[in-house]
Amino acid sequence: MKRLILIINLVLIGAMAIASCATPTTQVASQEAPPATTEPVAVKTEAPPATGEKVHVTIFVGLGTGTDPAQIDSENALAAKYNSSHENIEIEFLIVPYEQSRERLLAMISGGTAPQLLGPMGIETTAQFLDSLEDLTPYIQRDNYDTADFYGPAVSLNTYEGKNVGLPLGLYPSFIFYNKNAFDAAGVAYPTQDYNDKTWTVDKLREVAMQVTLDVNANNATSADFDPTNITQYGFDNSWDSIRGWEVLWAPPNMGRPTSADYKTAIVNDPDWVTGLQWYSDAIWNDHFMPDSAAISGLDPANGDPFAVNGLAMWMSNTWYMSESLNELPFKWDLAPAPFNPKGSRIAQVDADGFSMPKDAKNKDEAWEVLKWLLEPENNLELCRIYGCMPARKSTEAAYRANLAEIYPDVTLDVIFEAATYLDVPNHESWVPDFATINEALANAQSQILTAGEDHDAKSVLDATNVEVQKILDAYWATH
Repeated sequence: MKRLILIINLVLIGAMAIASCATPTTQVASQEAPPATTEPVAVKTEAPPATGEKVHVTIFVGLGTGTDPAQIDSENALAAKYNSSHENIEIEFLIVPYEQSRERLLAMISGGTAPQLLGPMGIETTAQFLDSLEDLTPYIQRDNYDTADFYGPAVSLNTYEGKNVGLPLGLYPSFIFYNKNAFDAAGVAYPTQDYNDKTWTVDKLREVAMQVTLDVNANNATSADFDPTNITQYGFDNSWDSIRGWEVLWAPPNMGRPTSADYKTAIVNDPDWVTGLQWYSDAIWNDHFMPDSAAISGLDPANGDPFAVNGLAMWMSNTWYMSESLNELPFKWDLAPAPFNPKGSRIAQVDADGFSMPKDAKNKDEAWEVLKWLLEPENNLELCRIYGCMPARKSTEAAYRANLAEIYPDVTLDVIFEAATYLDVPNHESWVPDFATINEALANAQSQILTAGEDHDAKSVLDATNVEVQKILDAYWATH
C-alpha cells in the first residue's frame, strides 16, 4: 500500500496548501483549465541585466526526488558545469526537504521571490500547481523547439486545453515484474516478453496468476482443493497504484481523466471503469490471486513491499521501483509487458518527472534557456542518472540501456523501452477540477474494493462514487 498511501498523502498536502494561502496566484489547481490556444502567443521579453552581471536562475528541488545527499552533490556538480560554461547566466539548485517544499514554494510565490524553475516533479504535483505555472507553448513556438526526440506523447503529459505547463525530463513506464523462481517452482511458463503477442491479455494474466497462486499445501488457485484462507504466494498485485492508474489499462473514455473532456461530467461509472474495477475485485475476492489490503500488509509488515519478500509472483509497477526495491532480492526476476485489454489495445500507465516555470518568476527568458540546457540529451541522461528515471529523449536510449545493463545484467531491457510507446494520455495523474477532493473520493472507492467487509461490486461502488464526483464538479463550476 506504500504507493497508494503516498498518493493519498500528496493529495491531502495539496489540499492543506490551498486552504492556507489566500493569494489567488498561489492556489493549487484552483482555476478553470485554460482555453485552447489557437494562435501563437508572444513571449514578453524582459529587460537585460546590467553589463557584466549574471542573471541568476534558481531551480527549486523538493517537490519530488532530488533531496538525498548523494543527489545534492551531483546536482551541485551539474550546476558548476553550467556556470563554468555560460557567461550571462548562473544556476543554483535550491534544495528543500519534501515535507517543507509546498509551504516553502507557496511562500516564495506569494512573497514575490518565485524560483525560475521547478523540478523534478511528477504529473500529479504539476497538476496541483497548474494555476501557478507558465504556459511554455509560446517559448516552444518562438524558438521552434524540436520535440521530436521525446518518446511518444511525453511532451503532452502536462498539457491542458492547449496550455503546456511542463516539459518531460524522465519517464517511469510500467510493466510486470515477475519472480522467476516462483514460476519455476510452480512449473508454469514465464509471461511473454513479446509486445506483439496478442495472446497476452488481461484474461491470460488472470489465468497465469491463478496458476502461480499457492496455498499452504502448494495447491494453486485453479485447484478444487485450494484453501483461500491460507495463501502463501499470490499470483499478482498492483496495489501501489491509484484507481485511475488501474483503470487506464482498460482504455476508458478520456483515459486517466475521470471526467468528460470539458471536465464537467463525471464518468467514473462508465462501462470500461466498471469492467476494470470488477476485474480487480474478482481477482481479490473470487479468484484469490491478488491480496486484499490486510494481506498486503501481512506479506511485509515492516516495509510494505510484497514483491521483495518472495510472497508474490507478479507485480505491476514502474521503473522507479527498480532502484527502490530490487537490490539483493532472494530470487531471480525479469520483466513482462502490460497485457492487452478487451478492446485489443495496450496501455502501460506512465509516471513522469519534468520541469516547469512559475508564472510569477523573474528572468523567464533565461529560465527557458536553462530548461532547454537541462533537457539536452547529455544533461537529460545525467539528470536521470541522478534521479533514477528513464530519460525522456529517445536519443539517450543506447547510453541509458548500457547503464541499466551494468546494474541489471540478467533483465530483458527491451520491455522497458517498448513500454514507453504505450503511455496513458490523458494521464492517470492529470489535472481535474478540485483535484484533491475528487482524488480522495476515488481513493475511497478503491479502498472499498481492497478491504474486507466492504461493497465489492464494482458497479454499485462506482455508481455511488460517480454521484459524489458529479457533486464536486457541479460545486466547482458554480464558482468558476
